[in-house]
Amino acid sequence: GAARARALELLAEVGFDRPAEIVGRYPFQLSGGMLQRVMIALALALDPRFLLADEPTTDLDTVLQAQVLDLLGRLRARRGLGILLVTHDLSVVARLADHVAVMAGGRMVEQAAVGELFHRPSQPVTRALLEAHLALCRDEPAGLAA
Repeated sequence: GAARARALELLAEVGFDRPAEIVGRYPFQLSGGMLQRVMIALALALDPRFLLADEPTTDLDTVLQAQVLDLLGRLRARRGLGILLVTHDLSVVARLADHVAVMAGGRMVEQAAVGELFHRPSQPVTRALLEAHLALCRDEPAGLAA
Protein backbone atom coordinates (compact mmCIF):
# COMPACT_ATOMS: atom_id res chain seq x y z
CA GLY A 1 0.00 0.00 0.00
CA ALA A 2 1.08 3.51 0.84
CA ALA A 3 4.04 2.40 2.99
CA ARG A 4 5.47 0.28 0.16
CA ALA A 5 5.00 3.11 -2.33
CA ARG A 6 6.81 5.49 0.04
CA ALA A 7 9.64 2.96 0.53
CA LEU A 8 10.07 2.61 -3.25
CA GLU A 9 10.07 6.39 -3.66
CA LEU A 10 12.76 6.82 -1.00
CA LEU A 11 14.91 4.00 -2.39
CA ALA A 12 14.72 5.61 -5.83
CA GLU A 13 15.70 8.97 -4.31
CA VAL A 14 18.87 7.48 -2.83
CA GLY A 15 19.91 6.05 -6.18
CA PHE A 16 18.41 2.59 -6.65
CA ASP A 17 17.39 2.09 -10.29
CA ARG A 18 15.13 -0.86 -9.41
CA PRO A 19 13.93 -0.18 -5.86
CA ALA A 20 11.34 -2.99 -5.96
CA GLU A 21 14.22 -5.49 -6.04
CA ILE A 22 15.73 -3.98 -2.88
CA VAL A 23 12.57 -3.96 -0.74
CA GLY A 24 12.43 -7.72 -0.32
CA ARG A 25 16.12 -8.28 0.37
CA TYR A 26 17.74 -8.98 3.71
CA PRO A 27 20.67 -6.82 4.85
CA PHE A 28 23.19 -9.65 4.27
CA GLN A 29 22.14 -9.66 0.60
CA LEU A 30 23.24 -6.03 0.12
CA SER A 31 26.70 -4.55 -0.37
CA GLY A 32 28.12 -1.96 2.02
CA GLY A 33 27.28 0.88 -0.34
CA MET A 34 23.74 -0.43 -0.80
CA LEU A 35 23.27 -0.73 2.96
CA GLN A 36 24.46 2.83 3.45
CA ARG A 37 21.95 4.12 0.88
CA VAL A 38 19.14 2.09 2.52
CA MET A 39 20.06 3.63 5.89
CA ILE A 40 19.93 7.11 4.35
CA ALA A 41 16.51 6.29 2.85
CA LEU A 42 15.30 5.17 6.29
CA ALA A 43 16.58 8.40 7.82
CA LEU A 44 14.67 10.41 5.19
CA ALA A 45 11.37 8.58 5.75
CA LEU A 46 10.00 11.22 8.12
CA ASP A 47 11.18 14.14 5.96
CA PRO A 48 13.69 15.47 8.49
CA ARG A 49 15.13 18.94 8.16
CA PHE A 50 18.41 17.74 9.65
CA LEU A 51 20.48 14.58 9.22
CA LEU A 52 23.23 13.30 11.52
CA ALA A 53 25.71 11.36 9.38
CA ASP A 54 28.16 9.58 11.68
CA GLU A 55 31.11 8.23 9.66
CA PRO A 56 28.92 7.68 6.55
CA THR A 57 31.81 6.44 4.40
CA THR A 58 33.60 4.12 6.83
CA ASP A 59 34.39 0.68 5.37
CA LEU A 60 33.48 1.77 1.82
CA ASP A 61 35.94 1.75 -1.05
CA THR A 62 36.88 5.05 -2.71
CA VAL A 63 34.25 4.80 -5.46
CA LEU A 64 31.44 4.02 -3.00
CA GLN A 65 32.63 6.80 -0.69
CA ALA A 66 32.33 9.26 -3.57
CA GLN A 67 28.84 7.98 -4.41
CA VAL A 68 27.61 8.36 -0.81
CA LEU A 69 29.09 11.85 -0.52
CA ASP A 70 27.56 12.87 -3.86
CA LEU A 71 24.20 11.54 -2.64
CA LEU A 72 24.44 13.53 0.61
CA GLY A 73 25.34 16.63 -1.37
CA ARG A 74 22.35 16.17 -3.70
CA LEU A 75 20.00 15.59 -0.77
CA ARG A 76 21.31 18.70 0.94
CA ALA A 77 20.66 20.77 -2.19
CA ARG A 78 17.34 19.19 -3.22
CA ARG A 79 15.74 18.96 0.22
CA GLY A 80 17.45 21.91 1.89
CA LEU A 81 18.68 19.33 4.36
CA GLY A 82 21.04 20.32 7.15
CA ILE A 83 23.75 17.71 7.71
CA LEU A 84 25.96 17.24 10.74
CA LEU A 85 28.79 15.11 9.42
CA VAL A 86 30.91 13.29 11.99
CA THR A 87 34.13 11.95 10.49
CA HIS A 88 37.84 11.56 11.04
CA ASP A 89 38.43 11.67 7.27
CA LEU A 90 39.49 15.13 6.17
CA SER A 91 38.86 14.22 2.52
CA VAL A 92 35.18 13.85 3.44
CA VAL A 93 35.30 17.19 5.25
CA ALA A 94 36.90 18.91 2.26
CA ARG A 95 34.33 17.47 -0.11
CA LEU A 96 31.09 18.07 1.79
CA ALA A 97 31.49 20.48 4.71
CA ASP A 98 30.84 24.20 4.81
CA HIS A 99 31.81 24.71 8.45
CA VAL A 100 34.09 22.51 10.55
CA ALA A 101 34.48 21.90 14.26
CA VAL A 102 37.58 19.99 15.40
CA MET A 103 37.34 17.94 18.56
CA ALA A 104 40.15 16.62 20.74
CA GLY A 105 39.81 14.91 24.09
CA GLY A 106 36.03 15.20 23.94
CA ARG A 107 36.12 18.99 23.56
CA MET A 108 35.72 21.31 20.60
CA VAL A 109 39.11 22.97 20.11
CA GLU A 110 38.52 24.89 16.88
CA GLN A 111 35.73 25.83 14.52
CA ALA A 112 35.88 27.69 11.23
CA ALA A 113 34.66 27.79 7.66
CA VAL A 114 36.12 24.80 5.82
CA GLY A 115 38.43 26.89 3.60
CA GLU A 116 39.76 28.87 6.53
CA LEU A 117 40.36 25.74 8.60
CA PHE A 118 42.27 24.02 5.80
CA HIS A 119 44.37 27.07 4.91
CA ARG A 120 44.80 28.80 8.29
CA PRO A 121 44.29 26.36 11.18
CA SER A 122 44.72 28.13 14.49
CA GLN A 123 45.21 25.18 16.84
CA PRO A 124 48.16 22.78 17.01
CA VAL A 125 45.86 19.73 17.01
CA THR A 126 44.19 20.95 13.80
CA ARG A 127 47.56 21.58 12.16
CA ALA A 128 48.66 18.05 13.16
CA LEU A 129 45.47 16.54 11.67
CA LEU A 130 45.98 18.43 8.42
CA GLU A 131 49.64 17.45 8.21
CA ALA A 132 48.76 13.78 8.80
CA HIS A 133 46.04 13.98 6.14
CA LEU A 134 48.40 15.55 3.60
CA ALA A 135 51.04 12.90 4.33
CA LEU A 136 48.46 10.15 3.72
CA CYS A 137 47.31 11.81 0.50
CA ARG A 138 50.89 11.94 -0.79
CA ASP A 139 51.14 8.17 -0.28
CA GLU A 140 47.87 7.36 -2.16
CA PRO A 141 47.83 6.46 -5.85
CA ALA A 142 47.18 9.44 -8.12
CA GLY A 143 43.55 10.46 -8.37
CA LEU A 144 42.41 9.02 -5.05
CA ALA A 145 43.40 11.88 -2.78
CA ALA A 146 40.83 14.61 -2.28
